[in-house]
Amino acid sequence: MRPLALTFAAWTLCCAAAALPAQSPLAAKSFLPADYRNVVFADLAAMRDKGVWDELQASLLKTAFQQMEKEAGFELRALDRVTSIANPGSGTSWRDTPDATRVFVLEGNSKLGFPESVLQNWTEEQVGKFTVRALGDRELYVNPRPELLVFGSASVVRPVLEGKPNAGLPSADVMSLLSGRGDSLAYFVFDTALPLLRNEVLGRLFPDTKWDDGQAPVFVCVRVVATGDADDPHLGVEAVLRHAAAGGMDVSSKAADALLERLQAMPEMRAVKPLLQRVEKKRDRSDLVYALDLGRVREAVGHVASLAGPLFRTRSTETVEKLDAPREAAPQPKK
Repeated sequence: MRPLALTFAAWTLCCAAAALPAQSPLAAKSFLPADYRNVVFADLAAMRDKGVWDELQASLLKTAFQQMEKEAGFELRALDRVTSIANPGSGTSWRDTPDATRVFVLEGNSKLGFPESVLQNWTEEQVGKFTVRALGDRELYVNPRPELLVFGSASVVRPVLEGKPNAGLPSADVMSLLSGRGDSLAYFVFDTALPLLRNEVLGRLFPDTKWDDGQAPVFVCVRVVATGDADDPHLGVEAVLRHAAAGGMDVSSKAADALLERLQAMPEMRAVKPLLQRVEKKRDRSDLVYALDLGRVREAVGHVASLAGPLFRTRSTETVEKLDAPREAAPQPKK
């Protein structure tokens, strides 16, 4: 072939390649539903970078982490980020939520395998070009690539595997709640305008509080943040009650103050009572914000470890567990 013909052929090939749609592996955010309003997130990679993870592993939480590794089937040091998105649907109880969905997205720095129970009891199927494990037509487990593990409602996961990825962006409220205010290491945001979460979150945290119609908080956000010097950061906890109308903030303020008083009165909280007395409160437009500086990393982790045991035993933590749990135990198919 003559040089001119070779040049023309190469140019034609490049143009044809450029015209093809970009073929890239599925990103973690591809599995996050658009405009999500309920999220639980932990950034383990950032915790390791800031020295938080080493302190956590050396604390009283070490046994809990070992149990988590046993159930997950891989070491936590292989895990960088965890994101859980849930939509509890329009029902008023966990048994009356036919439209509820959930998805977990785990990002790692090395291969993230399936739990042994999934390998043994879930059925292997093919969805698009991906091999998955399925629990009937309800739940799917999949490794889109070795260091990415996704599992959750089939109605959320299956379309992505079939070539319909999501943009993965949160709602405007969630985005604004998470913006600024330091680097987030972990957080959860719940949409308490939904009947079920209003009962589960507000009803349990503030059981005796009544708001006028349209005055109750519509979002609850709690974040663990790193602030100050990057080489010697402080850790802090921030809780936000967002209102659709400012009129309910006085009621929310009294309810949150009463919750702090109840926590300080608990015998198991005696060691951290002075810490709870340092909580700062402010109003930011329709947000009621409570913030607590836990101190430098080692000091902060000591406080967290002291708080973790009692708090895990309180009924309010059932909210997170129920948000991330299936509504009913489904029969598991035999291999």
